[in-house]
Amino acid sequence: MKYRPNISLQVFSDYNIEKKKRYLFLILKEIERANDEQFALLKDEFLNLLDVSKLNHKTDAPPMQDKHGFINHYFEIFKEEFYSEKDFHFCSAEPHIHISNKDNQNQPKTYPLVLLLHNLRSAFNVGAIIRTAECFGIEELIFTGYTALPSHPKVVNTAMNAQSKIKWQYHENIFAVIEKYKEMGYTIYALETAEPSVSLFEHQFPDKNLLILGNEALGIEPIILPHADHILQIPLFGWKNSLNVATATAIAVYEIIKQASPMRG
Repeated sequence: MKYRPNISLQVFSDYNIEKKKRYLFLILKEIERANDEQFALLKDEFLNLLDVSKLNHKTDAPPMQDKHGFINHYFEIFKEEFYSEKDFHFCSAEPHIHISNKDNQNQPKTYPLVLLLHNLRSAFNVGAIIRTAECFGIEELIFTGYTALPSHPKVVNTAMNAQSKIKWQYHENIFAVIEKYKEMGYTIYALETAEPSVSLFEHQFPDKNLLILGNEALGIEPIILPHADHILQIPLFGWKNSLNVATATAIAVYEIIKQASPMRG
């Protein structure tokens, strides 16, 4: 379903209740990214359609001065739609605070860190890792095993176009990749909850590193671990002993990049 400006009341009235709710939510999404002039028009359209939708909503008048207050006012009705949206952020802020939502127009930095994704089963996790890798200027991504490639539709959806900005390659043989990068002077790390391991927060990383990431449920295959120079572990302090692989990757990448010496890409 797509938003169509100035939909007629007759057409909207013929929608069932779920379709009406979805359409009103689409208008709220348009409001979120609208300028002041567009907001005024979209607000009127939303209120007119809401009146004929028969959705339960607050009877008191919503704040009309800004889109933040407007969306917050109707959040309760559409909260499940908001919560189910991937990468939809709505942030309230004081008027003098500028929230940047534009991508970087400057020359990106590249850091000598390679990520090797081996047998990741979730395309959504792969997409999230690609986005993290692009944001932090990772040198290259390598895909092995059955990991979904950047062209997979679910990867594209989650990566938010970052897949078109990164350098990547696919290899059938993970062991050949590891040996190749060792010969190129890279230190090989496997991110895994295993012993012996080195702590992410205490280890001093060299200049050139390759980080192996493994299957969400099974981890990195035991036969692979001895080929790494170090097993890298993120110290955890709660009950659960592991993180989602995309989350763990973001934490590890940040710590490694924090220590790295940048080089211009």
